[in-house]
Amino acid sequence: MRFLVLAVLVFCSSALRAEDSIPYVSRDGSDLLLDIHLPEESEGELYPTILWIHGGGWRQGSKENWKLLDWLPKNGFAVVSINYRLTNTAPFPAQIQDCVSALEWLEKHGREHKIDTECLYVAGLSAGAHLASLLGTSGNHFAKEGTSLPSIRGILHFFGPSDFISMMKYAKQPTDTLNTAKSPVYGLLGGPLRENESLAREASPVTYLDASDPPLLILVGTADSLMTQRQCKRLNNVAQDTGITSSIHTIEGAGHGGPEFKDDTRQKLILQFLTSS
Repeated sequence: MRFLVLAVLVFCSSALRAEDSIPYVSRDGSDLLLDIHLPEESEGELYPTILWIHGGGWRQGSKENWKLLDWLPKNGFAVVSINYRLTNTAPFPAQIQDCVSALEWLEKHGREHKIDTECLYVAGLSAGAHLASLLGTSGNHFAKEGTSLPSIRGILHFFGPSDFISMMKYAKQPTDTLNTAKSPVYGLLGGPLRENESLAREASPVTYLDASDPPLLILVGTADSLMTQRQCKRLNNVAQDTGITSSIHTIEGAGHGGPEFKDDTRQKLILQFLTSS
């Protein structure tokens, strides 16, 4: 049945609708916003939904940076793209706490916006892939006690970090970039990685992996940095060793992003993942 759904989706060409700048939580007196991108409206229909988390090294970017998945609403999926606090405002765990709040908002209000919270996926690229994987594997670790969150059906991880502790094995001494103020990881942790190992472990998706976690699809290019490729392989290996359904898709010649990640081959791969998870 799922393969039939995939065939229908691939050839679908619905129009798009958008609901922009909806507040989902207030932090320090400011609203954090999300956008909802929907297929052409069908009366009474709820859509399988991807919660999209933008990249930008945790220090830049916005909910408008969702173009990697802008083809999905034409194939029957809703995409919810969120803003979250950047590291110039607050260090970790602020970012993942905001992602949890977005999930909580979807649980409470999703059906009002045609979102099927029983068919929910998370996705992100680079820093957003880190947060998506952390959100999908950490359960209620970063949620307030008593918070009700929807289940996540699958995780789409586009070339992001997964294990900050293992990063230290590959960092060059004595002036490795992970431990300088210019490093995105330094900004995320609020200081040098080597001086914040406990927080780095808490911030690493691999810390939380267990057999109950949702399936993973990991995409990375061969022209991306060696560090990023190692981090993606690390996530896939640990997930598989833990009993999670996980696969890594390597794109020859692709760098840290680019059109290769949304070409016809990748669209079919992603649709297959979404309709079989």
